[in-house]
Amino acid sequence: MNISKAIAAAAGGALTGTAGIPFMPENTPWYGYLALYALTIGLPALLERYVFKPVHIPPL
Repeated sequence: MNISKAIAAAAGGALTGTAGIPFMPENTPWYGYLALYALTIGLPALLERYVFKPVHIPPL
């Protein structure tokens, strides 16, 4: 289940990265765009996969 959430987080990051392209400075080198996508795709996926743990709330 965590892997599917990580994939969904990566997909959301890809959309965010695509939306961030118009805000990049005009003379940005290719690795600037690569860094943008690495951060916006990789960071949410890694956080969802390894950092966030499911919280169990006992019923009342």
